[in-house]
Amino acid sequence: MAKTTKKVNHAETNTEEKIMTKYDRKMQRRREEALKEAKKKKVTLGVLIAILIAAVIGGSVWAFSSYNAIHKEYIKVNGDSVSGIEFDFYYGISKNENLSQTLYGTMTYADYYKSYLGYDTSKSDKSQEYSSSEGNSWYDYFANNTVSTIKQYKALIADAEKNGFTYDNFDADYETLQSDIQSAADEAGVSVKEQYKSVFGSHATESNLKSYIETYLKAEAYKEELQTKLAASDDEVQTYYEENKNTYDQVTYRQFTVKAETEGDATALAEAKTKADSFLAAVTDETTFAEQCRAYATGDDVETYASDDGSLKKDTYQSSVDTAASEWVFDSARVEGDQTVIEDLDNNQYIVLYYVSRMYDESNNETIASTLLNQSYSELISSYTDSMEVDNIHNRIKMLSE
Repeated sequence: MAKTTKKVNHAETNTEEKIMTKYDRKMQRRREEALKEAKKKKVTLGVLIAILIAAVIGGSVWAFSSYNAIHKEYIKVNGDSVSGIEFDFYYGISKNENLSQTLYGTMTYADYYKSYLGYDTSKSDKSQEYSSSEGNSWYDYFANNTVSTIKQYKALIADAEKNGFTYDNFDADYETLQSDIQSAADEAGVSVKEQYKSVFGSHATESNLKSYIETYLKAEAYKEELQTKLAASDDEVQTYYEENKNTYDQVTYRQFTVKAETEGDATALAEAKTKADSFLAAVTDETTFAEQCRAYATGDDVETYASDDGSLKKDTYQSSVDTAASEWVFDSARVEGDQTVIEDLDNNQYIVLYYVSRMYDESNNETIASTLLNQSYSELISSYTDSMEVDNIHNRIKMLSE
């Protein structure tokens, strides 16, 4: 990559800002709040109530007889039998979590499935194609997710038992749950019995789900405790940031693009390079850069660069910087006033750049802490689930390739 560089001496921008005491206090408060929530064990109860009220299972009715659904194994996970009624319970849990997850902005996966894949929550999952080319249904898709969910909860219970965790709030939580289910049933104009079946299939009842609900709540309560146990320290957050500065830092710079008049023409490209170099030669600061933009702008760009801010790229993440310019702009050696011309042959142009500053928004410390927590949690769960085998008895589930 050919480039011409000119440097103006300025104090180097400090890219290793120290985490402030305000953040330390905020992190401490967050840990204390998480600990209180773990002790209360109420968050997971609310999640389950939401699932039970939502009735999202969408007609996932078992072909098993009532007796077989409750007493016979549907599949085996890690050597343990999973009955049809238990599988159906986790099917509802897994599916609801999937549908309610945010994909982008305010769009959930439920929105995406409906708008782009034609999924209808009011219809049976088995009656709707998920992938016509492979002959897979939406039931196949959600059932495979359910197997992963069952593995995760088995891992949570195993680790909870390994670490002597006890769940002693089930009776109170269960009473609250039943009260809320009754309220939901009343609002829907159905019985509690019908409410259970509408969510977890035709064989679901309060009595045959109670043990699974207890296991689920215990696992979720332990998961809440892990939020505190696995939380990243301030030093770990700082270390991660130092290793991934280009992802989290923001740069401010100015940019002007000189395109060759004829694509693929060597002469036109050389003329563009000469023009870009002439532009750069007259730049001494941000003001002269803005003036040069107005002098060199043509066509629609004249209006763009009429303002001094027309060339300014303020507080920009690396993902938003032109690929050709990214390496130079995010080079740790950059100081205010650095200038250069970057060759961008892929786009038949030259890019004139003026570096202003680099900064880090410390609100990203929470994002990093969350990333590290998720990594630690995933590693813990994987240490159990990676060795778990699934016995798909009678091929009742169409196992999809990962």
